[in-house]
Amino acid sequence: MRYFNQSFPIMQGRVFSCLLLFGFHTVLSEIFDVFVPDDPITVSVGKDVVLECQVVPDISLDTIEVRWFTSDSASPVHLYTGGQDRPDVQDKDYQGRTELFKDEFPHGNASLKLKKIKVSDEGNYTCYIDSKTHHDQAVIDLKVEEFGDWPWVHVEESSNEGLCVVCQSDGWYPEPLIHWVNGKGEDVTVQSETEFIKDSTGLITVQSRINVTSDSVNKFSCFMENQFLSKIQEAHLQISDEFFPRVRAWLVSFWVFVVLVIMAIAVDVMIHRKEDKKIKELEWFCTLEGYDKVELDCVSVTLDVETTNPRLEVSKDLKSLRWTGAWRSLPDTEKRFTNWACVLGSEGFTLGRHYWEVEVVGNRDWSLGIASESVERTRWVSLIPENGFWTMGRNGNQFYINTSPPLPLCVGQIPRKVGVYLSYESGTVSFYNAETKSHLHTFTGNTFTGKLYPFFGTLYFKHFLRICR
Repeated sequence: MRYFNQSFPIMQGRVFSCLLLFGFHTVLSEIFDVFVPDDPITVSVGKDVVLECQVVPDISLDTIEVRWFTSDSASPVHLYTGGQDRPDVQDKDYQGRTELFKDEFPHGNASLKLKKIKVSDEGNYTCYIDSKTHHDQAVIDLKVEEFGDWPWVHVEESSNEGLCVVCQSDGWYPEPLIHWVNGKGEDVTVQSETEFIKDSTGLITVQSRINVTSDSVNKFSCFMENQFLSKIQEAHLQISDEFFPRVRAWLVSFWVFVVLVIMAIAVDVMIHRKEDKKIKELEWFCTLEGYDKVELDCVSVTLDVETTNPRLEVSKDLKSLRWTGAWRSLPDTEKRFTNWACVLGSEGFTLGRHYWEVEVVGNRDWSLGIASESVERTRWVSLIPENGFWTMGRNGNQFYINTSPPLPLCVGQIPRKVGVYLSYESGTVSFYNAETKSHLHTFTGNTFTGKLYPFFGTLYFKHFLRICR
């Protein structure tokens, strides 16, 4: 008994030391650091990106909080807590577009996958890890970029009654750097004026102009550079000498006099001819076949989602259409197109005269027109009249009529809106540049049977096709 009394303080001290050591070890095991890449991550619009985040040492994340946020931690980009994701508190802009790699949680991997990148996603993202006894965070910078379309260079009249060279391109982000070089290799960028126009998705259309005179070098090159990618698009234009003939002053005066005389003689005839032509064109455009224009049905077309190809996106108001490239799981219907990226209108026609307009500005790959109800929808067939399609379209800078073989179409001024006209009884389908009221093409000599539907197709993800109201 005496021996026990002497030994108890020693044993008590050893137990206390073990408990202290165990508690100290537990505290150390909860201490960790969060690491992300130092350099910004750059991604293109529409792509997916992984925002890397690693906890060191490798601790399991299954039972602790993983929170990704931008400016407001209370409205997270993604939140994992209590052993599950919390989409109910997630920022609405990111719902359905984020994912954690849970199979990597045992190795301390807290990386976030962000899908279908938008321009608005650009910014700083914080990876925040909280184990209740310790927390740490790190910030990663996401840069969004998009390399625009090949520039289109052309000549226009300038406001000072001279000429200007215009360089235009769609689909940039951020604003590209613009450089102009003349035929002598001189940088003439300071002489240019540039306008940046944002569309509804945040992508930028660039229009840069530079005035030219008779003393200018007749060759110009336009360069557009994406600063993040260090990639350049370029276009060149050689202006014909016919625009600026090199003549003496007295000869210029002589020809000005001759032109004025000719204009004075011909102006009345020209004006009347132009007026008569325009009146006839407008009358024909409005009444189209000589009928009272009240009989022309300007229909309010909507899109039939049951016919939509799974790689297309239709807006909630059923008025807009865009290519996404991603195959969506949609109910199988006999009406759905599974090969062509297209969709039909909701309402079909079996008689009468009907007209509607579609906004195509910015979209560089589209087809519009009429399709028969009986067309093939699951196999690949040509969009030609023999197969029940009467359509025209655009592919890059080329416009064409869908015949066999395709017929190239010279449109003059690039249409921003296309009007489609159907006369069922007369068997005609016509297309118009709706802004200039100019005729593009007409399919004639058809004998329609069965129901016909408006037809819309696109393979361009940057811009919607929009049915005008």
